[in-house]
Amino acid sequence: MSDMGNTLLIWAAILGAIAAGSMILGAIVGITTPMSNATVGAMCGFGAGALISALAIELVSPTVEALAHADLADRSTEVHHFITLLIALIAGGVIFIVLDQMLSSHGGYLRKGAYVIAQHAKNKNKRQSELMQSIGNSSFFSSMSPELMNELLKMLHPKFVVQGEALFNAGDDSHELYIVRSGSLTLTHTDGSVRTAERGDLLGEVSFLAHQAHSTTAVSEHGPAELLVLHKSQYESFAKLHPEFAATVRELASERILENKRHLDQAAIAQQKWADLAIDALRSGGTEVPSASDLNTMKEEHSNAGMAIWLGNLLDVIPESFVIGTVMLSLVAAKASAGASLTFFDVMPLTLVGALFLSNFPEALSASVNMKQQGFSTTKIILLWTVLTVICALGAAFGAYVGESIPHAAMIVVEGIAAGAMLTMIGSAMLPEAAHLSSPNMAGFSTLVGFVAAVGFKLFE
Repeated sequence: MSDMGNTLLIWAAILGAIAAGSMILGAIVGITTPMSNATVGAMCGFGAGALISALAIELVSPTVEALAHADLADRSTEVHHFITLLIALIAGGVIFIVLDQMLSSHGGYLRKGAYVIAQHAKNKNKRQSELMQSIGNSSFFSSMSPELMNELLKMLHPKFVVQGEALFNAGDDSHELYIVRSGSLTLTHTDGSVRTAERGDLLGEVSFLAHQAHSTTAVSEHGPAELLVLHKSQYESFAKLHPEFAATVRELASERILENKRHLDQAAIAQQKWADLAIDALRSGGTEVPSASDLNTMKEEHSNAGMAIWLGNLLDVIPESFVIGTVMLSLVAAKASAGASLTFFDVMPLTLVGALFLSNFPEALSASVNMKQQGFSTTKIILLWTVLTVICALGAAFGAYVGESIPHAAMIVVEGIAAGAMLTMIGSAMLPEAAHLSSPNMAGFSTLVGFVAAVGFKLFE
């Protein structure tokens, strides 16, 4: 390769390092500077707008303009190039989705807040469906609408008891409602009466509503059992939103008292009175962000999540790094055909590099905050982004090297695939995260500001 060829490769590598260098800065800021979710969301929107601008101007616009200005002799060729670009854009999106799904299945989704939220929702929806199928036909749930049942199940958490273990004993304080999901429990009342609670049955509702100790002992005599638990604070907030749920619980509690009425002594009748008073006095009784415990559980599900996260970020970087080199070469060709001398700043695709710099900063900031919350060390996070910056520089140099030897039609395919992959990444990660962390209007406006900022770089080219 000629000295000029080597120089172009070095220039491309420098441009790649500049574009990706903001990832290191974003990681440092994300780790060291506390920021509100709204601020991080606005920055994600800004970066998405900047990147959309660069894709439209640098990768799509040239082919569109060539078609618009083609004379009759060249129009057939330019139409072919335009159709090729459209197909390549779709192909780039499909390739990104396939690779991203492969990485996400091994924990790669943990690299982005929006992906984590989506995966958490997917996991919860799966659990919700399983729960509804397992207990949906029970007496307690049969009178509920599917919507109300689904909302209630979101608030429940599981509790397991082994054979012979007591869920609670008579005299224990009552702070929770229990629903049997599987197995059965034998309930022995203080007066000696016994009944069995099976799948879907409600336990402890009378004592719970009366704010009194349990009057029965619940033991899993015939094998292990799984319960769904609703804490008092959760019950109160849910009952306020859904009075019909509170009415269902009161009705079941009343029925339970009537069933046991013939077994009650005078002391138990007094207990019935305070239960009735409690029942009569009771007048009130989403997209969820995963808690730290949820995040830790999601991470522990994937023993190789760290590598998947790294590969996921690499997947985001590769397309943008490659096109830096190819776009730079197009500027080199234009300058050379005009007989102008070549300098680094003359062949710098400022709009593309500037837009990538602006978009990489918030992307790394948001991802670094997420990684820090998942237990990644500061050194590991900085090293990850540093390695990706080096890879971006090498990718830009490789793009410039390959761009010298492939025809224009093939270059359109390459740039179209890269643009399709990046645009899919913007729509699947950056914009959803911006909308989730900030208000919809703020996400939209920050995206506009990012778009305008990247377009403004054209003034300096």
